[in-house]
Amino acid sequence: EEEFYFVPTKGKKTKSKSKASGASSGKSIKHNAETFQLFDKLKLDAPLTTDDVPALLEKLEVQLEEYKAKVKEWEEKREDMKKAIIEGLADIVEKKAGEESKEEAKEAAEEAA
Repeated sequence: EEEFYFVPTKGKKTKSKSKASGASSGKSIKHNAETFQLFDKLKLDAPLTTDDVPALLEKLEVQLEEYKAKVKEWEEKREDMKKAIIEGLADIVEKKAGEESKEEAKEAAEEAA
């Protein structure tokens, strides 16, 4: 009886990435579902590498300025809205008081009859 053995002819291939492309692309960032949701709420794309972060920060700063402008505009209108609400409530209270006095007059008339 003869025994046959498999003799490997080639050595193992090593996977190597070119260092030039690795240095220019930056380190990759791992995200989970929650971070993707947060970026989605901000209507931004999640950065996949560290090189994407500076551009993303600029977009965030632009959004922050827009939100600050909206808040400032709202604060200016807030006092006017408060006055309108208070005046509106005062009108409603006056109407209710008028309706109550009419109802009281009707009840008094029914009792007298």
